Amino acid sequence: MLRERRTFTISAAASELGVSAAWLRFGERLGSLPLARRTQGGWRYYTSEDLDRLRRLGVGERKRRLESSDG
Repeated sequence: MLRERRTFTISAAASELGVSAAWLRFGERLGSLPLARRTQGGWRYYTSEDLDRLRRLGVGERKRRLESSDG
């Protein structure tokens, strides 16, 4: 099944992953996260595949675990 190729701003990607945009920028600066793609104007953007890869790396996992244990 082919997935639609969507792009996400850093804010939208962070929201999808359950982290802040600042956290994504910090992880990128540390080198612990892959570099985001950039537009010609320098804006970061992420694809659906990028978000899948970040999820596989565990981005946002701690928050998801905490939310699933509430209740």
